[in-house]
Amino acid sequence: MALVALTAIAASGCERELPFESTVTQSISGYRVEGYVTDRLGMPLKDVRVGLWYDFNPIDDSTLPSRDFLVNDSTKPAVVRVLDIQQRMVKVLFDGRAPVGNLELRWSNTDSGGKQVPSGVYKMEFLLGGVLRNSYTIIVNGAVSAVTDSLGHYVIPNENLPVDYSPAPLYASTGERFLGNYRITPFIVLEFNLDVPRRASLTLKKNEITRYDLRI
Repeated sequence: MALVALTAIAASGCERELPFESTVTQSISGYRVEGYVTDRLGMPLKDVRVGLWYDFNPIDDSTLPSRDFLVNDSTKPAVVRVLDIQQRMVKVLFDGRAPVGNLELRWSNTDSGGKQVPSGVYKMEFLLGGVLRNSYTIIVNGAVSAVTDSLGHYVIPNENLPVDYSPAPLYASTGERFLGNYRITPFIVLEFNLDVPRRASLTLKKNEITRYDLRI
């Protein structure tokens, strides 16, 4: 598949990609975004944090996911854990015995080390006595999902680009009011955390690398 390259315009605000054909070809599966961040002289900028925002299309607003973790037997061990889209453990929120009733827990979007997780699709699971009793999806959006290295290079892998994922339940900023179920589209926005933040709007193509280089 062709490597799609995108060059940034040195201006603040939201910038659109400028695609051009590259002589480099590379086959991938799924999606990937990568590029370089440099100053106007071409010197790489290290440790630039890159936020990732998704775009959504509505599906329905009637199917409210259950977020109840009901303990009906206090003698059985209860576990509440968070997994990523690849079913890898992110964090255990509770592991032990709990009194009968609803086990109320909220996730702070951090991993087991206290670090903020990148944008992506996550699942919270409730097990009682080793049996899965309930689970629901959490969409983390707008989080830092890449950091440039010493060469100014950054990569956002396929696992953080869940194009066409559905149903993606969304809630109001308080996390309580249900807004509806959505599908994640191929349109994303990158936010480069600089002294003057820069944004880039990109449209992803499956099995192609989307490249976006930013020179400031």
